[in-house]
Amino acid sequence: QTEQPTRAESQDQQVLASPFPDTFVLLGTFSRITIVQGVCFPPGPPMLAPRKKLWSTPTAAIDAAADLIRLTSSDALYDVGCGDGRVIIHLASSTPCRRFVGIEIDEDRAREAQRNVNMAKKSSQIPEGVSIVIRRENALEVDYSEATAVFLYLVPRGLRLIKPVLLQRPKAENSTRKESGSENEGNRNGPTDTCANSPDRVRVVTYMAGFADERYIKKELCTVDHQEGAAWPIYLYEL
Repeated sequence: QTEQPTRAESQDQQVLASPFPDTFVLLGTFSRITIVQGVCFPPGPPMLAPRKKLWSTPTAAIDAAADLIRLTSSDALYDVGCGDGRVIIHLASSTPCRRFVGIEIDEDRAREAQRNVNMAKKSSQIPEGVSIVIRRENALEVDYSEATAVFLYLVPRGLRLIKPVLLQRPKAENSTRKESGSENEGNRNGPTDTCANSPDRVRVVTYMAGFADERYIKKELCTVDHQEGAAWPIYLYEL
């Protein structure tokens, strides 16, 4: 049995906290803060409804998401609510994708993600030439114009809030994203079989919860080691 999401409010901002690991959505306005190379994480608004315990996306779910979204060397993946950075690090070390952006509103988690990225690079777990940027930022204020793929682990309310942001994102000029081609052929989960893979659209994978009123392209069930007998859904969309 899960707890019901709680919400805390002030005059100009709201925070939705949830039992879904590593996820919450901040509503309202504050200065956009971009973090590059872990140099500086300036102070921001506190989390108004902190969760008692943080959970991270299991490796099995990351692998299942990778099978669905089929990243290529021309993709740019955004992980919204990147937590400790494990999704990005795993995908950077196991897929051809070379551009990653992690969005995390919690200062401590953003620092942790940057430290983990730095260690993974130092140990050569992440190949040379891979760009990973961790940004401490409100996910609803992010510029997603460069994103070709997005990973989401959010409660249903969070998905409802982020969906119009993704749908209304400005399109990047001179997009270099490739149309589906021979490098993706032969994989039954790839966008060659399931997605139009248009440069004007973005492939989105959601874990555990899906978009309401949006037809998914594919759905798979993922079993995880820490919950015997459980199988959680992973959805692929194109927005």
